[in-house]
Amino acid sequence: MNIILAAHGKLAGEVANSANMVFGQIDKLDTVAFVPGENAENLKAKYQELIAQYDAAEEILFVVDLFGGSPYNAAFETVMQEDRMDVITGLSLPMLIDIVGIREMHEGIKAVQVYEKLNAMDYVKSGKTLFGNVQEEEEEEDEL
Repeated sequence: MNIILAAHGKLAGEVANSANMVFGQIDKLDTVAFVPGENAENLKAKYQELIAQYDAAEEILFVVDLFGGSPYNAAFETVMQEDRMDVITGLSLPMLIDIVGIREMHEGIKAVQVYEKLNAMDYVKSGKTLFGNVQEEEEEEDEL
């Protein structure tokens, strides 16, 4: 499975650099930077350039920073009609380490999809939101 990291600015490259410190040089890992002045069409061209270098039978996983951002939108349009490709959001070093670990066990893109769903469910069950812990917010209201 090939992994393409894509994010705003230099984030994708720096996450890859950090992961390489943990694993050593990671094979089949490419990065795409989304820089000011570019748009989704520029990103799709960058994605297609990378995909053209891969074996046509290999799976491709896009890991992007933000749901709904240009790196995501371009990746989503790229993978829409491709069973061998998928895109997940929330790029971080722990996520990439998990994905590379799953790939090393030869479990492929389906295992990463299961990981992503379980990770999202655990997050929801924890009661956390982007703005803090739901349980803490309820306790604070009770004290008033």
